[in-house]
Amino acid sequence: MSELELSKSKVLTAVGALTQVLENFKKNETLLDEVDLVQLQVCVKKIPPKDKTIKLKLPQSIRHSDLEVCLFVKDLDKVDRDYEPTVHHFKDLLRKKGINTVTDIIPLKSLKTEYKPYEAKRNLSNAYDIFIADSRIVRLLPTYLGKHFYGRKKTPVQVNLEAKDLAKEINAALDSSKCVISSKGASSIAVVGNMEMDQEAVAENVLAAASQISAGIAGGATNIKQLNIKTSRSVSIPIYMSEGGPQDISIPKEAKPGKVEAEEISTLFGAKVKVYPDGRILVVKDGEGNLPRRKGSKRPRKQQTGTHIVKSLKRKSFNPQKQDKKERRGAKTPIKKSLKQAKEKKEVHEKTPKKKSLKPVKQGLIQSKQKKELQDVKPPQAKRVKKGK
Repeated sequence: MSELELSKSKVLTAVGALTQVLENFKKNETLLDEVDLVQLQVCVKKIPPKDKTIKLKLPQSIRHSDLEVCLFVKDLDKVDRDYEPTVHHFKDLLRKKGINTVTDIIPLKSLKTEYKPYEAKRNLSNAYDIFIADSRIVRLLPTYLGKHFYGRKKTPVQVNLEAKDLAKEINAALDSSKCVISSKGASSIAVVGNMEMDQEAVAENVLAAASQISAGIAGGATNIKQLNIKTSRSVSIPIYMSEGGPQDISIPKEAKPGKVEAEEISTLFGAKVKVYPDGRILVVKDGEGNLPRRKGSKRPRKQQTGTHIVKSLKRKSFNPQKQDKKERRGAKTPIKKSLKQAKEKKEVHEKTPKKKSLKPVKQGLIQSKQKKELQDVKPPQAKRVKKGK
């Protein structure tokens, strides 16, 4: 079954039942006056190995009167700490283009300074319904927003603020939706409308979203077990169910990239070129491509030239001192002749008398000898004169 067998009449009856359920809620609740979002719940038979985000292009707009939109923009002046000129610049730009759907504008500098604490990020994610961002700073946002946005699936939608028709660009971002097929559970949700819309418009969005999800999900339409429509405070109403289980679904594995072979080019002599799918280019000299790889490394060993071989032989030359240490440890000696030569050299070295070092006497020794000589010399004793009686 390549496509879902979903009829518009069934979807219309489910949307009508959902409106009746919500009307009963509104009679009991008079304080809260919020617009309920219509959600399409997708249950799969076999959970895919990886998360996948399916972008949905809906025929009818899903915007409502209470929609609050936040726009992240690029800093005009990166040196100055004041970001108010950036806010005024983009407000004037949106006013000139006739765009009044953006509620607030936050420059990247303000996001770095004011929304750095944990609670500030959490409050920011709860303050707005949709976040859109300038395409020039989208790659920088994950480090500043964190799990409060990306973990809760409130990722900003990319917008090109340099587009000629800026109003069409922003409206397309606000009217679109997405469905994140999770690898951690069998259920996923996508927003397909709101209760301010007509029932036929909601039904059209549900049918369009269901066909796009069935085409993009791993395993195809046969992997969809159940489809429901619901709101955040209502029960789920089923619109599609299928038989079977995970044993009936086969999800194809991702094909590994093939081995890239070196090719010859007329501009290079004595070398070849490898061109990888991601755009990397590697120049391989003749003889390097077939060399064995080192253990634990992705690069092949370099081809040894004459100088490399001489150096390696010098490193492996016999050292008698190291060989004696190996003998003490009980290591086996591969060469017996070299050991005998080393022992003979040692014996000759021990028999030769050591020469006396003819170093000058230090100043301290001279001073000590002088002190001893002074102590040996006795001072002359004075003769005592006897007084007469």
